[in-house]
Amino acid sequence: MDFQYLDVNNFHIRYLDTQSTCNAVLLIHGLGGSIESWINNINPISKQQLRVVALDLPGFGFSDKPKINYSINFYTTFIAKFIKSLKLRSSVSIVGCSLGGQIAAEVALNHPNLVSKLVLISPAGALPVSFRGTPALRKYVDVLKAETLQEAKKALSSIDNGPVNDTYAQNFYSKLLTPGAKEAFMSALNGSAHAPRISRRLHKIKGETLLIWGKNDRIIPVKFIEPFVKMENCRVILVEKCGHVPYMSRAALFNKIVTDFIKEQNKN
Repeated sequence: MDFQYLDVNNFHIRYLDTQSTCNAVLLIHGLGGSIESWINNINPISKQQLRVVALDLPGFGFSDKPKINYSINFYTTFIAKFIKSLKLRSSVSIVGCSLGGQIAAEVALNHPNLVSKLVLISPAGALPVSFRGTPALRKYVDVLKAETLQEAKKALSSIDNGPVNDTYAQNFYSKLLTPGAKEAFMSALNGSAHAPRISRRLHKIKGETLLIWGKNDRIIPVKFIEPFVKMENCRVILVEKCGHVPYMSRAALFNKIVTDFIKEQNKN
């Protein structure tokens, strides 16, 4: 992949841009993720006459990791500035998973002129205030304690209760060892948990929305889907035999669903 760097609001950000003249799709990873989270999606989606942009959020990957409060409000403002910094000619379709889905929804709510279409994958942010995390989420957070690659793989396996690709685990673990990474991880997790819930504001999202949720999600169980089902402009797709990361575990299906949905709009 051809990585680039861009300074946005005093943050040095790693990103990828397929740089075609087609309509743009921005991919926002989840907690602990990076551009590599989308390794099975970037090329297939870009081949469908779409411009794909992916980034390492501040605090993750190889982007800057200063000691700050990584709140949802911070990320919402940052993503808006990132989109404007790329000087895209029209509004963008945003695809976000988990933490990235929460950020994407807030961008759509606070900067509706920037977002043409919204794809949310098992998004955080709509959970009840009483939610204290699932056992799988707590095991995933244990990746911060990993002292070896094997310990990291064990923690990562909690996401979908299955084996983890060695290359993905190595990429994840190496980024986690960079200065400031673990502190940013916890700050972003706390920021997500304490942010205002999006549940009662989803009806204010103007753009057409697609929700994709794995039926076997152990990180954010599908039982929390109800607020999205009630959205008038939201299409809901449940993927069987699939957990928290359908863009990895069911990549071919995910890519087709997303590209078909986004290009529907382009035909209108």
